[in-house]
Formats: sequence, structure tokens, C-alpha cells
Amino acid sequence: MQKKSVEKVFFENIGGSFQFRARNAADLKKILFLDATAWAALCVPASSLNGDPAFFKALDNDNNHMIQTGEVKSAIAWLMDILADTSSIDNGSDAISVNAINAASCEGATLSEFIAANRVDLDNGSGEITLAAVRAKLAAVTSGALAGNGILNAKAVTDVDAANLYKEITTLLNTPDQLTLPVLEKFLADAQSFVDWSKTAEKPLYNGDAPEKYYDLYQKLSGKIDEYFRYCRLLCIDSAHAARFELDPAKLPELDINDSAKIDTLLDSAPLARPATDMVLDLNAVSNPVYQRSASDFAALFNIRELTPEIWQDLKASFTDYTNYLNRAQGDLAGKLGVEKLEHYLEQSEADTLRKLFTRDRELAGVVDNLRKLERLLLFSRDMITFVNNFVSFSEFFSQEQRSMLQAGRLVMDGKSYNLAVWIDDPAAHKKIAVRSNLCLLYLEVVSCDNPADKRKAAVAITGGSLDRIYVGKPAYFIDNNNRSYVGKVIDMVEGPISFSQTLFAPFRRLSAAISGKIQKLTDFSSTEKQLAQSIDSGTLQPAPAAPPKSSFVQKLGGNGMMMLLAGGLSLAAIGAGLSFIFKSIVSAVVAISLMPWYLIFTWIAVFAGIILIPMAIFAAIRLRKRNLTMFLEAGGWGINLPMRLNICVSRLFTRGTRYPENARFAVVKKPARRMLRLGLFILIVLATAALLYWYGVIPCGKMFN
Repeated sequence: MQKKSVEKVFFENIGGSFQFRARNAADLKKILFLDATAWAALCVPASSLNGDPAFFKALDNDNNHMIQTGEVKSAIAWLMDILADTSSIDNGSDAISVNAINAASCEGATLSEFIAANRVDLDNGSGEITLAAVRAKLAAVTSGALAGNGILNAKAVTDVDAANLYKEITTLLNTPDQLTLPVLEKFLADAQSFVDWSKTAEKPLYNGDAPEKYYDLYQKLSGKIDEYFRYCRLLCIDSAHAARFELDPAKLPELDINDSAKIDTLLDSAPLARPATDMVLDLNAVSNPVYQRSASDFAALFNIRELTPEIWQDLKASFTDYTNYLNRAQGDLAGKLGVEKLEHYLEQSEADTLRKLFTRDRELAGVVDNLRKLERLLLFSRDMITFVNNFVSFSEFFSQEQRSMLQAGRLVMDGKSYNLAVWIDDPAAHKKIAVRSNLCLLYLEVVSCDNPADKRKAAVAITGGSLDRIYVGKPAYFIDNNNRSYVGKVIDMVEGPISFSQTLFAPFRRLSAAISGKIQKLTDFSSTEKQLAQSIDSGTLQPAPAAPPKSSFVQKLGGNGMMMLLAGGLSLAAIGAGLSFIFKSIVSAVVAISLMPWYLIFTWIAVFAGIILIPMAIFAAIRLRKRNLTMFLEAGGWGINLPMRLNICVSRLFTRGTRYPENARFAVVKKPARRMLRLGLFILIVLATAALLYWYGVIPCGKMFN
């Protein structure tokens, strides 16, 4: 029994995990059967990637702005089905041979026929189709009045009568310069329905009379009468609501009596009359002056003096037929053009002219669709291997030779190039997750030097150097992967470990800063002076006891000067005492050390250094090892499947120093005499100090070398 041969799939150690790296078209086919658990990423926001936007849009089948594993597999399967010769994929070329298309597949056959029909524009007899030629043909086809997108614009309608119909429809629908075939057909159907209805519909009468005069007055008072009865029902529930209709002069809103518009608005919003629990409205006793005349006319026309809710509901019901008639006659969208105009458009050829334009546009849509497929084919052929090596694996992300699609570009700052940068939309949201990555991060807000409207935000990881000269607000210079320059500033920071030396000596820097702060605080007399001044101004300073007669100097100094002098003297005394203690401690330590053999001195120095530095070195190594690239990318919306640690070797890939030209020459700068003088003075002070200590017997030099 023969064993079934299985093609081997090789994985490489990339960034600390085994990942599949694609090198040719044959490797792309293997991705179709690669389990999702072996992919480096599962989804990625298209906006965060660098490359041809048309390529990412072609990958995003569902237009949700996220590229997922299923969409990548679908794109690879489609590419392999269309191409019979995959050499263009291996070469990463944006040109394919006409004979490379698989005519045996359904879409391949369609594309082959289309290329044959448009060979002059696409391959110009060379037998090769290029991305530039396809895009030039696509631009020429879609730049005319008809774009093949199913949308008719006003420029495409040259017939005068058809243009009138086009304008009528787009004006009614409030869609200027945009009409689709379904909208046109619906309008014509509504127009026919309205014309048919108007031929049979009869206008209802009111009590055997023309309803217009009754309905107009009814419409004018309808809302206010409904409002009056609502207020009455409120009183019926609880009479305490009557207080709502009482105006408190102290709480009246401001009103400009010269502003007639505001006065009219206030009167119009007032009730017809004061609400009452008997639910009766006397039309001849309406208190609102704006509606008094209308209410009197209403009472006379309808022969009703008092309205109750029951009478009012019956009156409203009597207008139901006429209201429905008006809703159809006036509310129908097509009917707003009038029966006569609608009949004209239905009988004449304007609609047919528009339909013919849509037919031509549909034919053009077939050309555009084939050109889009050719563009997609050429983009996939050129960029698919590059993309999968930034998605299925991160081989290009960890490459020294090139910058990957993941990286937005590089930040140039403080003599270094920081290359681990990604585009983001919301720095605050990114920071909430990225802070767990244990990385040192900068957030930038930059503007393109070429296009001021191009404003973007980026997150940059600092993997080398230091933060000594970096701060929020520092100007930033950014270069994207297409060598476009951006300028901006640092808008936020997240501190974290950068390098081994920086992490190792961070506690010493913090200790030094704390000591410096204490010394500065100790020598700062401003708070003491402020407290004394406040005590003197408030009169709470206790008078000093009787003292001997003042000298002339003390008299000139005054009380305030004496207090300040006293405070300064106390501070200087404290400093002197502290320095004296430190000096005595140092002298005692030197005396003790001088009595020890020299080899024992160096042994103890090594032991103490080891006790301090070894744990700190271990702690620094652990902090550096905890740096996590996965969290950094996931904060930007990536779905990362494999863990990625940022070790010391990988850190060097993303931060580099200045690169000088190969033919650079550096002039040797001689040290100035001033620097040599300082060094000599320092040596002289050390020797003088040692001589004094030896003179007083503090350092018996002979014992150190016995």
C-alpha cells in the first residue's frame, strides 16, 4: 500500500514564535489550508496599513474596513483561479501576460474576451497588461457623463424635455444631480396611480356646501382647541395644577417690549382661555386676543357657541373624508406636479429617453466591472505575498532590510530614528490598552507638509536611547513609508523600560533627583519668608522679649530684617551641621578602611557592588523581557494571534542612530586649554586633600601596602 505524499509546510522562528513565511505562489496555495491558529494576525483595520489603498479595499469584501482571515483566503483562491501562470506573483510584478490568464475558468474566460476586445488600450500589442494601462483606461471610461455606476447626473441628460423631467424628479426628491433607474420607475408608477385616482375621485362636501371655508377655519383653531381641552383634563385630575396657569411677577422671564416678534410668539403660545374643570369652551369668551376674531367667526360659521369634548370630537370626525382627500391630493409626492403635467410626462417620450441613458450606463458598467477585476488581479499579483508576510506571518515586520505594511513610518527625534510606529484614530483609547504592553510610548499629532488638510495621529514605541530630552509638547518630525513628511508635536507619553542600561540605572537617577530636590528645598527660604510676611501682615507675630540696647546695625535692619536674618542663620546652621556630620562620617570611614589590607578593600567594594547591582540587573532584565508587542498592536484594533516579545535584539531593529555617508570624514577636534586646566585643578585638589589627611595621620599609607 502506497503512502499518500503530503507537501511539507515549513515554519520559521520569527519574533520568538514559529510562523509560516510565503516566498512564492506555491506558498500562497498552502495558506488556503493553514489553520487560523497558526496565523500571526486574525484581523486588521485597513486604515492602519501602509500600501496601495486600492489593494486593501479589494481585500475588504464586506466593506467593514477590517481585513479578516476569510477575506484573505477568498482573495488567494480567486487569484489562483484566474491565473494559469503565476510567475508574476513570484516576481511581485504589476504586469501580467495575456496568456497567463486561465481561460478555463468562468471569470478568466470573460476577462480574456474583454482584453481581446480592448487590446489597443490595454496591451498595445505587447502581449502584457500593466496596472498603469488598466487604471488609465478606467479613468478615461469613468470621467465622462456616464460612469457605469447606475447613477445618472444632469450632465448626461442633453435632451431638453428629458432634462425637465430629470429636474422635476430630483427637485421633488431633494437629490440634485443624482437619479437612479429604480427611483425613475417608482416616480412614473406613482404618477400613473395619482392620475388614475384623480379621474375617479370626488371632492367631499361639508353639509352639502363647499368645504374650503369650513376647513380653513377648522385648521386654524384645531391645535389650540385640542390644547385647551388637554389643560382642562389636567385640572380634572388635580385642581392643584391650576397654579401652573398663574404667573408670578417675580419669576417672569425677561421680555423686550420693543421686540414685536417675541411678543407675538408669547401671545400665540398662550391658551385660548383659562382652563376649567367643567370642560366647556365659550367661543365668544376667548381671552387670547390673537384668536378672539377667529373663535367668533368659528362660532358663527358652525353655529356653535360652546364647545365640549364630545361636540369637538364629532366636529373633527365630520372632516375625515375631506382630510383624506387633501392628503392624497396635496400630500402625494408625484401629485405635487399636478395632473396635467403628470399626464404629459406619461404620454410623451421623456421617460424613454432617460431609460435609454440608463441602458447605456448599464453597458458601460460591464466595461467598468471588467476593468475593476483586472485592477484587482494586478494588485493581488503584485502585493499578495508582501501582505501575507505582514498578516499570516510578521516576517517583514522583523526584517532589517525593509519597513512592513504594519509600520506607519519613522519618527526622527534627538538624533535617532524610531521605526516602530502605527497610525491610530484615538490616542486615549489606544493608551488604555497599550499601557499594559510595558513599552515606552509616544503619541503624536502630525500634519502633512504637502497637504495641511492631511492630519493624522500615530503611536511610536521607543526601544532605544532615553527620554531625557523628550517631553509632551516637543516638536516632532515624521516620515511615512512613501517618504511624505509630517510635522507636529508629542501630545502624550507612556513611560516604560527602553534599554538595559537605562532600566538598570533608573533607580540611581530617581535617587539623585530626590536628593537634589531635598537640597533645593532645604536651601529655599521663600516659604519661610512668606510665612513671616503673612504673620507680620496679620499681626499674629508674637513680640520678642526685652533685649539689650540695639547696635546701630540692628536698628537699621529693623524687626522684619532681624526675623529674616534669624531664619537664614538657622538654615545655614542646619546646613553646616549636616555637612559636618557627613564629613566626620567620611573621615571615620576612611580611617577604618585605611587599616584594612588593600586586597580586602577591593574585595569588599566588589561584594557591595554585587549586592546592589546584581538584583537590579536581574530586575532590569525582567522588565525588558515583559515588553509586549502584541498589546501595542492590539490597542490599534489588530487581532494578534501569536505572542510577540520585544527582546534586546529585536529592539535594535526599531531604533537606530545617525547613519553617516560611507565617504564621511570627521575632523579631530583638539581639547581646549580650559578643559585641561580644569582637569589639572581637580587632580591638584585631590592630591592636596590626600596630603592633609596623611599629615594629620588619618591615612597611614605604609599600612596599605604591607
